[in-house]
Amino acid sequence: MKQSELRAFAFRPWVRRAGLSIVLVAALATAAIVTMLTISSTARYGWIREPFVWVYIGVLWLGGLRVFLGTFRPVVEADDARIIIRPLHQFVVRNIPWTAIRGKEQSGDRLIVYFQTPRGMRFVALNLNLVKGRRDFLALLESRVSNERSAAAPGENPS
Repeated sequence: MKQSELRAFAFRPWVRRAGLSIVLVAALATAAIVTMLTISSTARYGWIREPFVWVYIGVLWLGGLRVFLGTFRPVVEADDARIIIRPLHQFVVRNIPWTAIRGKEQSGDRLIVYFQTPRGMRFVALNLNLVKGRRDFLALLESRVSNERSAAAPGENPS
């Protein structure tokens, strides 16, 4: 049995560095607050006590770790049967069979892939600035989508 060729498109290196810088800012803010709480006995009655401060730092930690750790997997993987898209702004990994793709839309650096599911039409958005090898990825996507369209409707002119 022949194993299908898996094409992986990684995140660009600056994406991981951006996630790491967010984590470092969160760590510095956490260290500064802990230091203030240990040094000053009156600090716990000031702005440090506000819930917004803790929520904001928590969001920095979660967002930074999500971006940093998310970049260790490819943003897009494709083989003969499917395409897997892992956008950073979603927690859901989209595993889409090529036959389910109904179209795509590109506007500048944003790509939207429309696909059919048993529950109806869905879409996934992807920021193309994050994809290393974006030209190769777009060429692969275009060739696969046009192949699926021509295979689905023989004799018709694919649009």
